[in-house]
Amino acid sequence: MTDLEKRIRRTTRFYLRKVNRAVAIYGLLAAGDRVAVAVSGGKDSLALLRLLRDRREFFPPTYEVVALHVAYRGWEVGAPPREVLAEHFGREGVPYEILEVDLSGEAVDCFRCSWLRRKALFSAAQRLGCNKLALAHNLEDIAETTLLNLLEHGRLERPEPCTELFGGRLTLIRPVVFLTAHELRRFCRVCGLPVYESTCPHQHTGQRAQIGAFLRELQKSRREVYVNVYRALEKGRQL
Repeated sequence: MTDLEKRIRRTTRFYLRKVNRAVAIYGLLAAGDRVAVAVSGGKDSLALLRLLRDRREFFPPTYEVVALHVAYRGWEVGAPPREVLAEHFGREGVPYEILEVDLSGEAVDCFRCSWLRRKALFSAAQRLGCNKLALAHNLEDIAETTLLNLLEHGRLERPEPCTELFGGRLTLIRPVVFLTAHELRRFCRVCGLPVYESTCPHQHTGQRAQIGAFLRELQKSRREVYVNVYRALEKGRQL
C-alpha cells in the first residue's frame, strides 16, 4: 500500500466517525439495504458516495450502493459532463444510472428544478429496487433550510436525517448531517475526487443564498451557530 493509499484510508476512517454517529442515532442503515445515492457531481455528493461505498469495508451492516445522477436536457448550465461522472462511477466500482429530465422550453427556477430532480430520483430508486435514497445534505445545508422554513413559511422545522416516504416503501437518509462543507471539501481533496463546481446562475441568488451569507457572517463571532440551529430541533438528543 502506497503512502497516499494509507493517507486516504486514515482520512476515510476519520470522517466515517461522524457518518457512523448519524447511522447509530437515527438508524439510517440496516443489513440488506439497497441504497441509491443522489450524486450531483459536487463535493458533498461525491464524498457521500465514497464514504458509503468504503464504510462497508470497516463497519457493519452490509448493504448495496447504487449511484444516481439527474441530467437536465435543455438546461445544461451548472451540470458536470455526463461522461466525466460515468467514468468516475466506473472507477468507484458502483452500479449507476444517469437519469434525464427534459427542461426544454420551461421557465427554470430553483423550486421547479428541485421538484423534477426529486421526482426522477424517487422513481428511479423504486424502479431499481432501492429501499433507501441517500442525500448529501451537510450541517450547513440543514441549518440554512431550517431558517428558510422559519422565515418563508413560519414553520420551525428542518430536513430530518431519516424520513419514510410512500408508506415506508422508500426512506430518505442524510448520512453527512454531522459533517461541515469544509470537512467534505477536504475529504474530496485528499481522495482526489473530481469535484465539479456548479455554474448555475441561481446558486448565488434568492433567500437561501442570503441566509447562507448571514450564517457565515454570524459564525465569525459565534463558531457554534450551525450546531446550535441543528440542536434546537433535536428533541432531546445530543449532537
